[in-house]
Amino acid sequence: MPNEDDKDYISPMRQRPPPKGGDVAYNNENILRQLRHYNEIRKVGGKECVQDIYARDPNTSGDNTRFWFVGKVARCTGTVSAEAAIARQMNLLEEHATRIRPVELGRSFGILEFWFAPGDTEPLTSQNDMGTRLQKVRKVVDGSDKVPLLEVGLDLSIVTNQGAGFCIVRTADGVVPPHMIV
Repeated sequence: MPNEDDKDYISPMRQRPPPKGGDVAYNNENILRQLRHYNEIRKVGGKECVQDIYARDPNTSGDNTRFWFVGKVARCTGTVSAEAAIARQMNLLEEHATRIRPVELGRSFGILEFWFAPGDTEPLTSQNDMGTRLQKVRKVVDGSDKVPLLEVGLDLSIVTNQGAGFCIVRTADGVVPPHMIV
């Protein structure tokens, strides 16, 4: 019969170190917290406070550059810029991008480029709308590390078991390539 001390025993071989990234480490608690913040900010500010986030596929280039949809970032528009909101949550965004697109993006952690479009413009980007241009984001923005997490939120994209995800093709500058204009 096992003694009382053995019932709570966890093998040291089964313990994992905490993930890197501090308060934006890629773990369930942080992802769910940022989703709650996203929903609260979105409820008050609407789509004007939201940006759609894409990761540039490093294996493509030129007029056939693929950008994979990663999720949406929300921010308190009166206190936080779009760039600062994205940079503040960059660890979550980059970890998520490499996990949902392991073949295309997985080996590029740390060197991925992120781009954003206005909120809720996925239908427009999928239809190659010329007025919806992607803008490159710097990973580090002065002061972004001081942005309170309560003022930014994140809604990460979900990929089904079939592995289908949403991507768009643009030039390396984030505009619709001439051969795709209808």
